[in-house]
Amino acid sequence: MLVWVVILVTVILPRLAPPAQQSVTVAVSQLTAFDRDSAVQHARNQRVQAAQMAQVQSWSLELKQGLAEYQAKQVAEAAAQAQAEAIAARGNHPAPPPEIARDIVDAFSPLGAGAVQWAMNVAWCESRYHPNSVNTDSGASGLFQFLPSTWSGTPYASQSPFDPRANSFAAAWLYSHYGPGRWVCQG
Repeated sequence: MLVWVVILVTVILPRLAPPAQQSVTVAVSQLTAFDRDSAVQHARNQRVQAAQMAQVQSWSLELKQGLAEYQAKQVAEAAAQAQAEAIAARGNHPAPPPEIARDIVDAFSPLGAGAVQWAMNVAWCESRYHPNSVNTDSGASGLFQFLPSTWSGTPYASQSPFDPRANSFAAAWLYSHYGPGRWVCQG
């Protein structure tokens, strides 16, 4: 019987005692840690993806607004160009480029259709619609050929006389305050 006890203790009992439970427990705890890390990573990925989608939506809105502004600018330039072409046909000279036409129309429209016609004629006569024109004899410059002393007396003196928009609005200001007699070249 002693032999059977020895065999039982040395051979059979070690096979019945499951030391594998410890490794299963370790495997389960490792799996739980993996699941926890995976869940944290998944949440992090969702936050990143949500932030990226918000950025894409912001860019999309910005793009739509920019496109709408661009289209509005194109419509305004086309309308100003059509008006400038009609005026040019009556004045027997070519129409200005669309940007120049829009600047002149924007500046002089509040003063009436006659003022817009007059401005187109003067801008053609003074500079041929070239905003960078300079008269080497007098020093007059810009679209409406402002003398430096006259330019410094306008509300636009802080801007460049070569800026066609500022030059147009300065001419409209001068026209509205002193009339058309400040320009010799009337078209």
